[in-house]
Amino acid sequence: MSNEHKFGLLRNMLRAIGLSQQAADDVVNFILDLLWGEGKTGTNEAQSPEFPYQLRDHFLSPAELSFFEVLRTVVGNQATLCTKVGLSDLFRVKNDDASAYRRYTNKIDRKHVDFLLCDSSTMRPILGIELDDKSHQRADRRERDAFVDQVFQAAGLPLVHIPVKRTYGIAELSAQLAPFLGQATVSQPTPLPTPTAKTVTVTAPVLETQTPTCPKCGKGMLLRTTKSGANAGSQFWGCSNYPTCRAMLPYTT
Repeated sequence: MSNEHKFGLLRNMLRAIGLSQQAADDVVNFILDLLWGEGKTGTNEAQSPEFPYQLRDHFLSPAELSFFEVLRTVVGNQATLCTKVGLSDLFRVKNDDASAYRRYTNKIDRKHVDFLLCDSSTMRPILGIELDDKSHQRADRRERDAFVDQVFQAAGLPLVHIPVKRTYGIAELSAQLAPFLGQATVSQPTPLPTPTAKTVTVTAPVLETQTPTCPKCGKGMLLRTTKSGANAGSQFWGCSNYPTCRAMLPYTT
């Protein structure tokens, strides 16, 4: 019998003796902490670590994926849309009572919210969304939902429940989320000024009377005149470091 099945039976036994679903989870979590807590130092585990993990077939169920596509259309760029966010990533336990820290942390451990809308600029959570299928009609799920609702309420973060449907009306969903999306701060790019027809960009030419710098050695150049040959009488820029540097530049009037 697998460990998961054993703990499932333990949960059922605890429920049978009158414990609530949350209390049964707390007991099982406590036992798990004792068996596989941070303090465990099993020799076999240290010598031969195992990683029995594989990728899930579907990160989102078909119903969740269908709603996600509609939700993404409704939200647009008004907020950042996240999926399956753990409650322990959203909320922290107050440090007023250190002895109760682990107990209250266990209560939100392994629980998540289906969808989370965040401010696109700061990623501060704005709204949690739970997509409720038929399983939420079970007594244990209703108890779990009531607990999660109270956690969100205590932390001051809104949470809405939306029932699973075959199709979702975009207008109806937009109206339902509008009061919460109005809290988001959407960063808009600063528009650039539109150039008018009279706006002209002119690059001033370098005057030939300005003494250029030699492109080879960096020295200043001198205006010289050709004394002989076919170009006699024409002028050019010659390096002042001549004859060490024989670089020349054309000169035009």
